[in-house]
Amino acid sequence: MSYAIIRNEKYTKDKLIQISPHNERLKKLYSNKNIDKAKTSQNYHIKKPKENNYLKEFKRLKEQNNLKGQIHKNSIYVCEMIVTSDNKFFETIGKEEMKRYFYESYKFIASYKYLGEENIISAVVHLDEKTPHMHLVFIPVVNSTDKDKNKIRKISNSEFWTKMMKRFLT
Repeated sequence: MSYAIIRNEKYTKDKLIQISPHNERLKKLYSNKNIDKAKTSQNYHIKKPKENNYLKEFKRLKEQNNLKGQIHKNSIYVCEMIVTSDNKFFETIGKEEMKRYFYESYKFIASYKYLGEENIISAVVHLDEKTPHMHLVFIPVVNSTDKDKNKIRKISNSEFWTKMMKRFLT
């Protein structure tokens, strides 16, 4: 029996800078030997970043969406969900259903109460590795209030995941 798999990672500024070239396939050489460069052209975006790297896209979205919060070098800037299953599952459902699987996964995650499509930096499907998977990179944003009790949207990894877990457990 196959299962949907979602793994979450948290990234600081330095790590954010490193994942962009890998996810967007901007490098010439990769340490990951599972990448078949002959298949890289089969990769596709569900949401493509407007900027050419994730740090620039983070800054653009932070400004565009008027996101608040204290961001330091060691702060968590983004999270990344990797959505996949096993090869047998993808072989059984075929290419069209696989594409639908990733689009539906994206829509489910993007529409989730605490995430929002406006906070997604990139969603790219990799078909050039051993197992198809989607990298979905997003900014962890929460609804909050400032010191004057004005409603704000702020970047806060800890509050984001606390609210997510409370929602799952209730």
